[in-house]
Amino acid sequence: MSVVYSFIFIFTSDHIEFLGLLSHTQTLNSPFWNEWSDFIKAGNMKFIGYFIIGLTVIILLCMTIKRTTNYDEYQLSILNRCFIAAGFISIVMVPVVMVMLLSDPNYAIETIFLFASVQWVSVIVLYLIYVIRN
Repeated sequence: MSVVYSFIFIFTSDHIEFLGLLSHTQTLNSPFWNEWSDFIKAGNMKFIGYFIIGLTVIILLCMTIKRTTNYDEYQLSILNRCFIAAGFISIVMVPVVMVMLLSDPNYAIETIFLFASVQWVSVIVLYLIYVIRN
C-alpha cells in the first residue's frame, strides 16, 4: 500500500489536470483548508510520498536486520496493539471524512488527501514502532 499511496502522491503533485480540480484558494473562510490547498497546489504532496517511501524502507531494513522467526507473547502483544491502533484510526477517520464531505463538498479532494496522508502515515509509523521495539 505504501507504493500505491506514494505513487498517487508523487504522480498527482505536479499534474496540471489534477491541480485544476482543486478548490480555489479562499473558497471557504478556513485558514487550515486554504493552507492545505495551497500546500497541495505547490506540489508538496510528493514530499509526503517520499516520506512514506523512506519510512517503508526503514521498516524493511529493520525487519531484515532484526529477523526473528519465533515471536514471544510480548512481541505479539505489541503487534496486537499496533494493529488495534491502526484499525481504530482507520475506522474512526472514515466516518469523520464522510461527514466532512457530505456537509461541505468544497475541498473534497483536499479532504481525501488529508485523510489518506494521516491514515497511511499513522499506520506505517505504528509498524515502525513495532519493528523498532522488537
